[in-house]
Parts: sequence; C-alpha cells; structure tokens
Amino acid sequence: MPRRRLASRILLISPADRLLLLKIRYCTGALAGRCYWATPGGKLGEEESFEAAAIRELHEETGIEVLSVGESIACSEFLWQMPDGEQVIAVERYYVVHSNNEHCSTVGWSEQEREVVWEAKWWSESELEDCHEEIFPANLLTLFVQARGPCVPW
Repeated sequence: MPRRRLASRILLISPADRLLLLKIRYCTGALAGRCYWATPGGKLGEEESFEAAAIRELHEETGIEVLSVGESIACSEFLWQMPDGEQVIAVERYYVVHSNNEHCSTVGWSEQEREVVWEAKWWSESELEDCHEEIFPANLLTLFVQARGPCVPW
C-alpha cells in the first residue's frame, strides 16, 4: 500500500478576482516531460497541521504572510507519482486567501521549486475555462467560483 502524503494547497485570489497558479515542468527524473498548472502549496512538515502548512507554504511560495487560512473548502485523495517515481496517496486540503495585490515573490523558493516552477500567473475565471493545458486539481474552476466568498485578511 502506498504511503499517504499530506499536503495543503492555497487558492490565492487577487483583488481583480484572479487566481494564482504555478506552472510546474519536470525536465528530469520519473516525471520528465510532465507539465501542468497548480495552486501554491505543499506537503506538511513533521507534526505540522494542514493549516500551519498552508500558512508556511503560502509564505515560502509567494512571500505573503497570513495569521490564519480559515477552514479548508475542499479535500481530495488520489494516487500520485512523485518526481523520484514513488507512488503515493496524495491527501490535499484546499484553503482560500484573498491577496491585496498580484505580487508573487520567489525569495522563499527551495532549490527544487526553482528547478520545476517555470511561471507564476494570475488567472481569470474565463482564462481557466479556456485553458487547454493540464490544471490540478481537475475541479479547480469549481473551487475558484466557490472560493469567491468572505475574505481571509492578511
């Protein structure tokens, strides 16, 4: 049975009602040639809660600091292949944060992120609808529409 990999993902929404996605592209390893768009986020650290991981990952991947991410709006479990080829059961919770601008800092990126993240882009709902590239999660457009509710201040 594959191990469970716990992760937090963030739907970061700008004042212009656009969603930040990162373009992930692998050039080497088991995922060489794989390319897709995904929300900021990542795996939980040792004994870290989903909420704490969301706050940390948001800061590391965008430079935005928040005190809270509120309750998760969705959770998913699926089989996923890691860059080293390991198959895991990915368990992801999704959180919403409303940004006060469309700035994204790369200062906190790890070496691995610098290798695989090729672009950061703010997407409108219509751009997501028209996109023919792979986007994770598959129901991101539905989550984005659902997420346009009360703000989580930062």
